Amino acid sequence: MHEGLTATQECPFPLPRDRKRPLDLPPEYARFRRDQPVRKVTTPSGDVAWLVSRYEDVRAVLSDPRFSAEVANPGYPRYLFPVDPQPGAFVTVDPPEHTRYRRMIMSHFTKKQAEAMRPRIQELVDERIDRLLAGPRPVDLVTAFARPVPLTVVCELLGVPYRDRVAFGRWINTLVETSTTQARRDAAAGALFRYMHKLVADKEREPTDDVLGRLTGNQMRDGEIGHDEVVVTGMMLLSAGYDTTASSIALTTLALLEHPEEFARLRENTDELIVGAVEELLRYQNVMQCGVGRVATEDAEICGQHITAGEGLIVLLSSADRDESVYHEADRLDITRAGSTPLAFGHGIHSCIAKFLSRVELQVALGTLARRIPTLKLAGRVEELKFRDTAIVYSLRELPVTW
Repeated sequence: MHEGLTATQECPFPLPRDRKRPLDLPPEYARFRRDQPVRKVTTPSGDVAWLVSRYEDVRAVLSDPRFSAEVANPGYPRYLFPVDPQPGAFVTVDPPEHTRYRRMIMSHFTKKQAEAMRPRIQELVDERIDRLLAGPRPVDLVTAFARPVPLTVVCELLGVPYRDRVAFGRWINTLVETSTTQARRDAAAGALFRYMHKLVADKEREPTDDVLGRLTGNQMRDGEIGHDEVVVTGMMLLSAGYDTTASSIALTTLALLEHPEEFARLRENTDELIVGAVEELLRYQNVMQCGVGRVATEDAEICGQHITAGEGLIVLLSSADRDESVYHEADRLDITRAGSTPLAFGHGIHSCIAKFLSRVELQVALGTLARRIPTLKLAGRVEELKFRDTAIVYSLRELPVTW
């Protein structure tokens, strides 16, 4: 526990959701935004940090260089366990290292590049929906659709050979599943890292036309980055491009099914509404339920609260996206809402590098579902669904649907 914070003012974080309303945030977060927008909480690892819950305050922290993303800095709030800094983990460092790593890969993740991939993503989505329509009902949309599409996209980006993708996906899904034993997650992590080391070594010998191939054929050849750094960079890109997108596809689909009038509006005018609908759905179902960590490198003030250098902060992105002072009737889904600027991908220099790609995947996935399976509906009751309640990234374990 950080000695600058007193235990009597803490509360456990994260707070539990109402199981009858799994698409809503814990009701206490609305009270925090109103009465205690910057307050002290205790993470599952026992660390104490300032929880920042309002939209403008979250943006202020994420754009202020006094609040560091360096996990190695004393006071950085751990969620479940200590995070060891690794060379190449660009999301866990500040400039100039962050800038150096990001510059090497940014050209692969521009808006233009994401749009160039739209036809291929459409092919993948159509292939998956063809299988859905030809198969039995009900079907689990998580395993049959929400996960395979972004997994294939990120494998093609990184240059994972087709023959290895089943094993690759199995390791990743084991890692992100909180109900799995720690021993199984450790085994999956070990297998994935060994595979990534071999993949990068293969590309060192014979560079390929993909993100990892270009890193090894260009920056590694020129001495700008080492083998281990490329491996870890690949793991970071895997995290940015797969689990959050898969989780968003599943949760936003459920949100539409639970709001049939919104699904009908999207179905009737898909081309005109899909871009704005995705922004609103990302706001309504921000999967980053545990926010992101920062640590103050010097004394600062947020919303009138003094923050002492060395104290940790958790910026609660999901709460910020339900801020009533920014969004009228913030707890209501409205796919025609004007001006949705969700924090689903963060803000500032550390915003998710795959944000443009993820948006295109969501636009194609949701738009095509609405167009090709217009009678899609939940097979069962929402109260019966199983969620990854304690995971950093909120998601469904399964989504049984029929039509």
